[in-house]
Amino acid sequence: MKMSNTVKGFGNAIISAATFGLIPLFTKPVMDSGMVTSSILVYRFGFGALVMLALMFFNHIKPSVNKDELWRIVFLAAIYTVSAMALIESYNYMDTGIATTLMFSYPIFTSLIMTIFFGEKFSPVTAIAIILAVVGVFFLSGAAENGNVKSAVGLLFAIISGFAYSCYMVSVNVMKVRQMGSLKLTFWVLLVGTFMLAAYSMTTKGSIQTISQPLQFFSLLGLAIIPTAVSNLTLIMGIKQVGSTMCAVLGAFEPLTALTVGILVFGEPMTIYVAIGFLLIIISVTMIVLKNKKKKG
Repeated sequence: MKMSNTVKGFGNAIISAATFGLIPLFTKPVMDSGMVTSSILVYRFGFGALVMLALMFFNHIKPSVNKDELWRIVFLAAIYTVSAMALIESYNYMDTGIATTLMFSYPIFTSLIMTIFFGEKFSPVTAIAIILAVVGVFFLSGAAENGNVKSAVGLLFAIISGFAYSCYMVSVNVMKVRQMGSLKLTFWVLLVGTFMLAAYSMTTKGSIQTISQPLQFFSLLGLAIIPTAVSNLTLIMGIKQVGSTMCAVLGAFEPLTALTVGILVFGEPMTIYVAIGFLLIIISVTMIVLKNKKKKG
């Protein structure tokens, strides 16, 4: 039986979110070794672009783009770079699992942008699912336990990251780059982002830090392949198959992955609040999947 486009879209969106949630696993060791945010992202984007280029050559895809496509790519790269920088910067102010989870504010922004500016129907089921996901994030963030978020600065960076990421998702969905292949688009976004980050690093820090330890190299390589190349490629494929809003809500797997890493790898506690948050997010994702399965069926 041939797998439907919608099922493939669900799968790609979930893979994208889950792999994106692994960012702390690869980033924290490099940060602890002394490398600054901008240098980490130069290597993340640069290595990721090389991986995408290799895949393009393997699939006999030419990397050429025209001038109109290039300007759109520059815009996409800029907002994606802002999102990536803000997220990793938030790790300097709060636990990585909490920061990555708070970045999950992006489904709210995505749905609002699509509804206000593009006339997308905002169904009651989708609204309830997003509310449940947001309440789940509230519990996971620790705010329900102690009444406040650990760091206002960290929260601001995480929210900025979420907003920029939602703009990226919507832009991929509505701009003419939809016609561009997923491999090619991901390659160009990462490549242009690399040059932007390199320029920023040279301007603000005076240089790009060199990789001085095997741990740094393998962590950065893993960061480039799994939560960058794989996550971006499956995200673009998912957006083309099921749309921005659906990918945003299925992105609930991102905080689930990030919190799991925090608990199992970094020793963050598994409290009743975390358990409630996990349950609420899983329910929200299930609601969306069942709603669309019923609609397609």
